[in-house]
Amino acid sequence: MNPYIRRIKDLSNRLDPQVHAEMEGGFVDKKFSKGSFLLQPGQICTSHLLVKEGVARKFYIHNDKEITTEIYFHDDVAISLDSYIMRKAADVYIEALTDLEVTIIDYSRFLDVKKKYAEIMMLDKMFIEYYAVWFEQRLKAFQTMDASQRYIQLLEKEPRIVQQLPVSITASYLNVSLETLSRIRSKFSLR
Repeated sequence: MNPYIRRIKDLSNRLDPQVHAEMEGGFVDKKFSKGSFLLQPGQICTSHLLVKEGVARKFYIHNDKEITTEIYFHDDVAISLDSYIMRKAADVYIEALTDLEVTIIDYSRFLDVKKKYAEIMMLDKMFIEYYAVWFEQRLKAFQTMDASQRYIQLLEKEPRIVQQLPVSITASYLNVSLETLSRIRSKFSLR
């Protein structure tokens, strides 16, 4: 398990029962079918979505082409941070790539409880930090790794699932052409 997620879960488990009671209803488990949209352009992102089972992605459309910017696996937090923090309409989609189960952490309820309990403020800060660290690592990977290395890094996270993703989504996420991804994948299948 990712050390940051472990810290978030540890903090959550240590919360006072009173805090848990106030959060009741703010954490809701929900299932989405493959192909469902959890967020679409024009909507305001009103929650953190903690992936429990399945895979989702964040993408936008540019020049009639889908550009996948994030792929979410177990324990990842799916969010349009820009929309969530700035309270403005999203310009991205979050889509279930498989049947998906998430814990939805409602913005309004979270905000109310954050005002009362420093532990919840810390929990929110940790979610944002987790996302910032992940994003910085992704940017660094694009600047320092070639496409094969980025593919290996993605495979290390969830090898079985990555192999089942549509190649167009994987190629978009890695920012490579379908042909380049095909060559990369064939190198690994020969090993």
